[in-house]
Amino acid sequence: MRRAVHIVGSGLLCARGDAPGTVADALWAGECSHDQRQVGERSFPYYRLPLLETDWLARAEAAVRQVAGQLGELPPDTPLFVASSSFQIGHFEQAGADRELPAATASFSRHLAAWMGLSGARHSLSNACISGFSAIDAARSLIAAGQIEEAVILGIELDNASTLAGFAGMELLSRTRCRPFDAERDGLALGEAVAAIHLSARPGRWRIAGLHTGIDAWSTTGPNPDGTPIAQTMQACLAEAGLSPGDIELIKLQAAGSPGTDLAEANALRTAFGQRMPPLLSLKPMLGHTLGASGIAELTALIACLDADHIPATAGFSRVDPEIALFPMVERSTVHVERALLNLIGFGGGLASLALVRQ
Repeated sequence: MRRAVHIVGSGLLCARGDAPGTVADALWAGECSHDQRQVGERSFPYYRLPLLETDWLARAEAAVRQVAGQLGELPPDTPLFVASSSFQIGHFEQAGADRELPAATASFSRHLAAWMGLSGARHSLSNACISGFSAIDAARSLIAAGQIEEAVILGIELDNASTLAGFAGMELLSRTRCRPFDAERDGLALGEAVAAIHLSARPGRWRIAGLHTGIDAWSTTGPNPDGTPIAQTMQACLAEAGLSPGDIELIKLQAAGSPGTDLAEANALRTAFGQRMPPLLSLKPMLGHTLGASGIAELTALIACLDADHIPATAGFSRVDPEIALFPMVERSTVHVERALLNLIGFGGGLASLALVRQ
């Protein structure tokens, strides 16, 4: 027998605030300001954490301890699942070329567990932007099967030059702002986030009704333009959750302002939802694209918004792209949402959809 898996706690630190409720209030107020990061002679939008520390490792510790405190007291043996694209690469950059690298970046999980006061099993997952949902999927499978009772999923993505230079070198970054689904969209805007959720077999306010991951091998840098693999991932998630397209009241898009990926997601939405298109929301213009942490950060922020019945408008959108022919929410809403679908589309072909149901 498979047990239901619930979200019983959350914590969040991102550019918009230092707790889920604070972030939800900022999103409702329409806050979307950002800093700038320099790569050579070019400057790009960047969403930084509100922290005073300058040493990379001290900064990471401060952020993780702050998020852990929001989860409340946890049994020390609670398993920890870490999702990240870059782990501690910023620490290596700051330490210099003479520092000996560890055998695996997953060794960072020892520091993370210690800062969170956890001594249980540790698992590290890194598959680009879907890392967070992959970590949830691994943990919830064990909980559903009765092998563990609780788990903490930590998404962490912190400032480093390597990631920024890599995306800039591939010409994937916007020079101005994130504009999801917009006709003038021209790339991503990266950011930092540390976020955590506490999963349990115990009842909570929200249940993970379905979660499906997939792969799109059309290209190493972008999805199939017709969106077929993305649509199949959404459809499989809904089938597992026992939901029909008409049951979904809100979709949290991947939509990060990428010309190709936004188009593929829109085509997938038309395939999966047809004429029953629910309201669409992108959080990346307000939070930044936080890569390996984005799944947990955006899930945590969205739950806080839904708990308050305050769904923000999508910033950065102004003109419909005729190819996409869809547009995200441009007016905020106080509608009460019971069932939402969240999409992630990762660099390298990773796909994930999660169905969230209010209890």
